[in-house]
Amino acid sequence: MLTDLQPFIGRFHPLLVHLPIGFLLLAGAVEILSRLKCFEGLGIARLMPALLGLCALTTAAAIGTGTLLSWSGEYDAALVWRHQQWGLMLGAVVVLASAASWWRTRTDHRLPNLLYGGAFVLALVLLGLTGHVGGSITHGETYLTEHMPAVPFLASARASTAMSPVDPSTTPVFKTLVAPTFEARCVTCHGPARQSGKLRLDSPEAIAKGGESGTVVVAGDAAGSLLVRRIFLPTSDKKAMPPKGHPAPSHAEVAVLRWWIDQGASFDQMLADAQVPAHLEPAIVDRLGPVDLSAPPILSVRVQPGDPKAIDALRALKLRVEPLRAGSSLLMVQAPPAARLLDDTGLQALTPLAAQVAWLDLGGTQVTDAGLTALLPKLVNLWKLSLDRTPITDRALAPLSTLPRLESINLYGTAVTDAGLKSLETLTRLRSVYAWQTQVTPQGAEALQAASKKVQVTLGAPPTPVFETPTDDRAMVKAKTN
Repeated sequence: MLTDLQPFIGRFHPLLVHLPIGFLLLAGAVEILSRLKCFEGLGIARLMPALLGLCALTTAAAIGTGTLLSWSGEYDAALVWRHQQWGLMLGAVVVLASAASWWRTRTDHRLPNLLYGGAFVLALVLLGLTGHVGGSITHGETYLTEHMPAVPFLASARASTAMSPVDPSTTPVFKTLVAPTFEARCVTCHGPARQSGKLRLDSPEAIAKGGESGTVVVAGDAAGSLLVRRIFLPTSDKKAMPPKGHPAPSHAEVAVLRWWIDQGASFDQMLADAQVPAHLEPAIVDRLGPVDLSAPPILSVRVQPGDPKAIDALRALKLRVEPLRAGSSLLMVQAPPAARLLDDTGLQALTPLAAQVAWLDLGGTQVTDAGLTALLPKLVNLWKLSLDRTPITDRALAPLSTLPRLESINLYGTAVTDAGLKSLETLTRLRSVYAWQTQVTPQGAEALQAASKKVQVTLGAPPTPVFETPTDDRAMVKAKTN
């Protein structure tokens, strides 16, 4: 019976807590009015002992019900403890002010007046502190500052940052598109301060854990996820999320949430790796700023222009050097038939342009494992690599494991084996490997595809690359596929 009464009585705290606030503020108003000459004859100062007495009684009731409410375990223990300490001090000071107020009506001594004045002012200060911590428990610690007007120059700085180009390959879907919705709409009731239903939505670990109703997110099934079902409940339903009176997520936020869950609810997936439907693109651009979701992610990478002298040095070696796209500082470097004698010594000329090279075609040249092992780790923005018909072995593939943007590799006509493909298993963005006329077996190809689900290993004839000079801002270097 007592177990049932505890949460029932505890939930009267939000109602009762406003009574001492009202009585104390009313007492403050009466105190001010009693000091004005126009109210001297009314004797309203005699109301102070009664008002402060009511304030003391209701403060005790608020402390009692608040203590019972805290036992539910739904709120952050540290914040609750601070709230209780301030509340207890407030209660003690209000009792002291009430007693001093009664005492000074029965004596002309200075002491009760000093005691009354000090206690009354302290009670008002403690009221503000206690109320602030209480609001932090229920609405989050940023409740007061969430909608604070922005300082003009800071707002300009934020706007400037928001307009910076977005690189989908380094933009995590959950952190940038989903977590902000949880923080704005859900964490008030399901965060560090309060865990309604024993559920927290402020971290990947907490989301995966779920609450007292079990798992709330079913990867790959938004319609079957409790989190989504609760969002679509009518606001009159006590299980609706968020509850009535709290701002609900927008249609765009819900659409992105459902898409994220249907995509597998990954906490690590990058935007470039996700299949973004056309109807979600406006919502994503609105959240992140300018981002071309239809273009390869490599086009979002911004680098400094390459040294013209270094580019001229490559062209002196008969290499073809072109921008990956008009207006981009990323480069495509190709070895045409006239550069077939390029060897490891000539390969060193690429080093000054290591950050700019995105597409490197060394097919048919004389480069070896030694030269590639020294060069490849420096090509941090390498996107496509062709080493077909070169004398390389598995050793040349080992440095590729550190290249975060590499998506395509052409190994046609080389001595690469299944062991060499093992080095590629850590490439999260790798999508295609051409291994026709190599020592790679079907079993080796299947092993790589099993380790990296999105990789396609082709053991048939590879494509013949066709390089086209971009003609406009959206033109891209193209390749024929078989």
